[in-house]
Amino acid sequence: MIVTISNEYGSGALAVAERAARALGYQYVDRQLPVVVAKRLHITPEAVEASEDSQRTLGELLLDGLERATPELAQAAAAEPLDEELVAAVAAAVREYAAKGNCVIVGRGAFAILGARPDVLRVFMHAPREWRVAHVVETTHVRRDVAEAEIERVDRARVAHIRQWYGLAFGDPQNYDLCIDTSRLSVAQSAAAIVAAVQARA
Repeated sequence: MIVTISNEYGSGALAVAERAARALGYQYVDRQLPVVVAKRLHITPEAVEASEDSQRTLGELLLDGLERATPELAQAAAAEPLDEELVAAVAAAVREYAAKGNCVIVGRGAFAILGARPDVLRVFMHAPREWRVAHVVETTHVRRDVAEAEIERVDRARVAHIRQWYGLAFGDPQNYDLCIDTSRLSVAQSAAAIVAAVQARA
């Protein structure tokens, strides 16, 4: 099985995804993707990361410990869209990891790239905006106004990225198999829900 993790910024999805991957004994795929993309494009992983991180604000740099940047954030504040070659390389990398099976892939539009397949569980994690703001402030110790601005900007970027490149609505329940409100379930409970869904599908 392949589990794709999509999330609203600040919902604490990374901790849930990592815990679910450990419980399932699956490979956790997040930081490895830029390395694969770099090899495909014959550039350095740092160059891929730089492309993904371009136009990031100081506040988002401070928030990097909470949730790492993904391609939908690249050039979010710029007028030019993401480079098609980079998007294609990311899609190819996602498919390569999916072909191996038994993995949890975080972000990168994996839910849209892989689609509604019998061997794919598409998970979306969300939480009320106020909860996410408080979570970001508590976790990263940034000011509330910084957290609010980043949540708004990143959410907007993700919506635009998925709409532009895949023609889908980010966060629309119809595009996912399991939606989890992380404000109502703990990290352990959220991970357990994913594990249970995988086991039920298997």
